[in-house]
Amino acid sequence: MAQIKRGVQTGQVQLGEILLSAYGNEDPFFEVDSVPFLADTWPASVALHEATEPFIRTRLERQGLTLLYMVHWNSQGFYTRAPLIWLEQLRGTRLRAFNTLTFRFAELLGAQPVTVQVPDIPQAFATNLVNVLFTSAQTGVDASAWDFAGHFTDVGGMRPRNAVFANSRALAALDPAARKAVLDAAARAAARGAEMSREAEGAMLDRLRRQGMQVTAAPPAMQAALREIGTRQTQDWLQRAGPDGGQMLERYRALVTH
Repeated sequence: MAQIKRGVQTGQVQLGEILLSAYGNEDPFFEVDSVPFLADTWPASVALHEATEPFIRTRLERQGLTLLYMVHWNSQGFYTRAPLIWLEQLRGTRLRAFNTLTFRFAELLGAQPVTVQVPDIPQAFATNLVNVLFTSAQTGVDASAWDFAGHFTDVGGMRPRNAVFANSRALAALDPAARKAVLDAAARAAARGAEMSREAEGAMLDRLRRQGMQVTAAPPAMQAALREIGTRQTQDWLQRAGPDGGQMLERYRALVTH
């Protein structure tokens, strides 16, 4: 995955798809949708999408890339062996982390972050390398989470996006009709992806239930405490993002308010 974006920039391939937050070390705007609890509901995720799209598009254009569309992943939650009703239960646990933001999130929870790749999750639980998982219902289904965890507490958390983009020169070199066909297909994919993402979120939660897992929402006090942690991480992100970050957050908050 680390080679995809560079491969499109250099023209080795004409199109690419990436998890945006995987490139957060390049630019904070690429990881904004993975800041925990900045946007933890669907309306907030849609507002963040609208507020950040122009900034992400501009950054990709500077690198010779044309953004075609972005689509959200599912919401996030905690996989645990016992019911989770307050954050203190997570203090001292070994929580699987997968990027810089989730490492910091684990630390703020008082947990120990541990890097585990998705294929290794079942073995990591079996050997007690980790005993809490913070990820989507989709990843839980992929990892057969019901084999090692009985409870999924859905907290929203964040809905990271995948981005599909083209090499700008290759796109410009197409004849006008072909270029229009590509851009029209991208617009249809964006609309279809938004609908499918919402449907998949519900379908994956249902799949967990059918496998015998207890799927619950976080109690209000727990959700409020998680949002406080999110506020801290948003401020950390803002310091790295600079003036553009402040402008984006103003636009985002105005969209959420309305």
